[in-house]
Amino acid sequence: MTTMVPFAAKSMSEEKHTVKNGASPGLQGRVRTLTLLEERWLSCVGHMAAAGKQEAEKLSGKAAARVVHGRGAGGDRTLEIDQVCETVMLAVLEREAPAPYLVVSEEAGVLGAQEAAWRVVVDPVDGSLNAKRGLAPFAASIAVAGGDTIKDVEIGYVEEYTRPRYFAAVKGAGLVVADPAGNGRWLAVAATSQTATEGLSPQGGRLSEGRVEVVLLEASRPDRHHFSYRDLGMLVSGCSEPELRVRQIGSLALSLCYVAVGIADVLVAAVPSRSVDVAAGLRILAEAGGGAMALNEEDLWDQPLDLEKRCAFVAWRAGLETAELLERSRQLAKTLIADLT
Repeated sequence: MTTMVPFAAKSMSEEKHTVKNGASPGLQGRVRTLTLLEERWLSCVGHMAAAGKQEAEKLSGKAAARVVHGRGAGGDRTLEIDQVCETVMLAVLEREAPAPYLVVSEEAGVLGAQEAAWRVVVDPVDGSLNAKRGLAPFAASIAVAGGDTIKDVEIGYVEEYTRPRYFAAVKGAGLVVADPAGNGRWLAVAATSQTATEGLSPQGGRLSEGRVEVVLLEASRPDRHHFSYRDLGMLVSGCSEPELRVRQIGSLALSLCYVAVGIADVLVAAVPSRSVDVAAGLRILAEAGGGAMALNEEDLWDQPLDLEKRCAFVAWRAGLETAELLERSRQLAKTLIADLT
């Protein structure tokens, strides 16, 4: 079992959270027992990710990984590594899913019965460009939702393919990890020892600090963006380190997880993002006490769980001043994006 990092679920206990204007549930420190259904879904998505990881390790950086199989349902080119990982992951889902479901997958599209109670949102390889080049990191991103929008995601699971590490969360229970006893059970991180969870937040106490040192950026073609590092500094002015650093890692799902656990402080996703890329990571971020908002007039959390590119957004970890970041994000939105089409 790889080292786990938390996950979130739609209240399978029917608990609801309203998330508006970038606010998140902020469930750090809250503990509740997971339901049997939640644990079964967690085991299922964990096995899906493990199957994808096994195939990705065989192909990453090799010529075979770069073979193109047309375009997937999401509109991007489908590479061999995408197709192989998706095939094995969906086979596990079909075999182990604890309840009827509808699949929304970046490559295969929408599969299953529309009336199914559960939506399983899958990006088999988030960071395909990195994967085909043999460049870390890249990941599997899986979300399980009880409705049609991002706010309905109950479980978020992101498996880092290039390290023995995963991030998982359940809505209303916070970040979760597999029981170290190996009994198939899952535990809320707040109920485990620091030793068992030390991999969750390498920065230690940074989640309680108001300083911003590392900003992650997700951007596409240079001709579509008219902004400078100075513009990004405006977002965190007054709460940043003297020498703020900007990094782009190439995986939106992992970028959200890194912000959630304090590896990074802020994420600026200056490109329209699909739900398949962010649904799991946003749940993990929310359950860790972080927040996010769209860089337009839309509600990020009301985005449908489909394959359309929607909105650019900003996300931040717990411990930062939410009201100030919301206002600065609105200012940044006016100058950041030159063309989102």
